[in-house]
Amino acid sequence: MTLLQDSALPLLQQWCEQRAAHGQRLLGLCAPPGSGKSWLSRQVGDAVVAISIDDLYWPQPKLQQHQRGLPGSHDLPRLAQVMDEFRQRGQTLVPRFDKTLAGGAGDRVDDQHHQGEQLLLEGWCVGARGLPSLAGYEPIWQRLDALLVIIPPSHNHVLRWRLQAEARQRRRGGGALHPEAVTRMVQSFYATLPPQQCFEPLLHDPKIPTWSLQLDHRRRPKGAIRACGK
Repeated sequence: MTLLQDSALPLLQQWCEQRAAHGQRLLGLCAPPGSGKSWLSRQVGDAVVAISIDDLYWPQPKLQQHQRGLPGSHDLPRLAQVMDEFRQRGQTLVPRFDKTLAGGAGDRVDDQHHQGEQLLLEGWCVGARGLPSLAGYEPIWQRLDALLVIIPPSHNHVLRWRLQAEARQRRRGGGALHPEAVTRMVQSFYATLPPQQCFEPLLHDPKIPTWSLQLDHRRRPKGAIRACGK
């Protein structure tokens, strides 16, 4: 458990409760690799169904045609179905992506039933816009009622956090990426989705209701969650 997970969880829980009070049912969480977003999302509470956009990767072997995590690697029609079903009925079937399979390349496994009051979609690229490769994602982001963007202290910290996350997975006996592969992946993320073009506009010119939370180098919040674009 990291300090981010210790101290940011109450903030995330409060944010979800506030969004529920305003009738906002489909929420997004945009946060960099290794920041603890998956753990945080799963701990919010039973009323909040947390799913990762990673779970909507294409299954193998189709996933081999794309770099995991980059635009094009996600099954957007299935994700749209999941979100629409949840909005209509408060429940849906969601595939699960196991990163330990295929030698750390990962693969999709059986669907799981989820039911709750809110759905929280978390991922590195959730909400990203500004490039032609992201055009197919816009209808997904427009389904969100609210978005929370977690901001790292620097891009160098993202690589460090991701290396730490893979090391933890390796110690637990699961498949994990080699450090060189992690470095290439993070560098490719930033090259493909430049923050100044794809993420910073979410804070200054949001298209949907958006909030932000800034972290320090130890993944601790540097303040409160703040509304963007006001």
